[in-house]
Amino acid sequence: MATMRNRFATRMLNLHRLVKSNLVAGLLRRRGHRPLDAPPPRIRVLIDGNEATVVDVDRLLLKPSSPSSATALFPPFFLLAVEAGGFVRGLVLLALYPALRLLTAEGARLKAMAMVCFLGLRRGEAARAGRAVLPRYFFREAADVEALMEAAASARKEVITVVAAASRLFPTVMVETFLKEYVGFDAVVGREVSFAGVMDDDDGDDMERFRDVVNKTPRNGAGPRPLIFHDGRLAFTPTPAAALAMYVYLPLAVALSVLRIAIFTLLPRGVSGAAAALAGVRLRVAGAPRPPAAGDAAGGRLYACNHRTLLDAVAVSGALGRPVSSVTYSLGRLSELLSPIPLLPLAREREEDRRCMASLLSRGDVVVCPEGTTCREPYLLRFSPLFAELADEVNPVAVRAAAGMFYGTSTSPSAKCFDSVFFLMNPSPEYGVHFLEPVATAGAGAGSSIEVANRVQRVIAGALGYEATTLTRKAKYLLLAGNEGGVATNRSNNK
Repeated sequence: MATMRNRFATRMLNLHRLVKSNLVAGLLRRRGHRPLDAPPPRIRVLIDGNEATVVDVDRLLLKPSSPSSATALFPPFFLLAVEAGGFVRGLVLLALYPALRLLTAEGARLKAMAMVCFLGLRRGEAARAGRAVLPRYFFREAADVEALMEAAASARKEVITVVAAASRLFPTVMVETFLKEYVGFDAVVGREVSFAGVMDDDDGDDMERFRDVVNKTPRNGAGPRPLIFHDGRLAFTPTPAAALAMYVYLPLAVALSVLRIAIFTLLPRGVSGAAAALAGVRLRVAGAPRPPAAGDAAGGRLYACNHRTLLDAVAVSGALGRPVSSVTYSLGRLSELLSPIPLLPLAREREEDRRCMASLLSRGDVVVCPEGTTCREPYLLRFSPLFAELADEVNPVAVRAAAGMFYGTSTSPSAKCFDSVFFLMNPSPEYGVHFLEPVATAGAGAGSSIEVANRVQRVIAGALGYEATTLTRKAKYLLLAGNEGGVATNRSNNK
């Protein structure tokens, strides 16, 4: 009798799993004909005693009414192709786009795009694009990010183990970071793709995949976080038409960048500004720049600005109308050769860096970027206090950099040396420089160097309308590059 009861229980358990498997598979196959303001479909499943809520997210990730169309899927796959595989791989995907439009089978279309994007890629390259590049795209272009967050938050209020996001259109590597870190899901189950470029079949056998994810994933207690750091070269949404326009413009972009670099490095200062303006480079100045310090013995003035690109100090020099020196971390040989102003690489050794900066300041004006690294979003990273120990006052400068097509920053060591080149490849690269009132670093009420650095950070953040944070250079590189940002330079190995 006991044996019969055990067999019956086993059969019921298998039936339960089969029903749940079919329900989840049906969930993943839904074509999303609901209105956009309808809540995303979700289902509660019990897997090996762990209760989970699974939310279908495809409809809210893609804007068009037919989210599985080639036009809707092209931009994120193109970003992956370019940022992980290079511009040639992106060109191959663009050339394939007309054929993708002709394919009526959704599965065949997805597999063709995956083959182009993933074939031959190292796993780390695709993972980096999914972690550092695609979250910015989905934040900007997803059909309804707020609805995604609400779906995750609503499911989280229930007494469950895991809140999972399910996607039948995207490989997990493309959407996992966005949905887990920035939306609030505990786990993501998408299509799997090998790095031979082969995407698995959406054959309905999803329960094993869900079981593996749910059993291995802890409940995310941190919740979603704001998007502060992201990477990649493309500063526009790469629809097929926009991607085609970029490739048509690319030869001209390279020629313009070479011309603009030649103007800044070869022409005299008195004419380089006008020539650069004729070449499409814009410089907007606000506030009253300070006059040169009186007398050689007085040394120069210290300017502290937020860090947008490697050209920040060049823009400040142009706004001042006189030469300045600057210091930076991880300075490559090419960046040093192309810079029209003296650039000194720092060694990240406090006393040595202090002596170098003080020596520069004794000879003339110096521009420093206390954040230590660039930030593209409207946030300021924590200011290192070393600059506040070099002079009796510091002149805060708020800078903005506008890039319409290519970002002029990168965390990749192999691509970082081309940062200035890419910024000057934009059709109309623009810098805004706003000189603010000096901040005293010595005397009554000035406070410690840390307090002065925090005060300067808040002043610049207020002028720009940005948010001041306590995040550091290390936090950025750990998130985007998986390292602490140490890059060999001409002076040191940046320990």
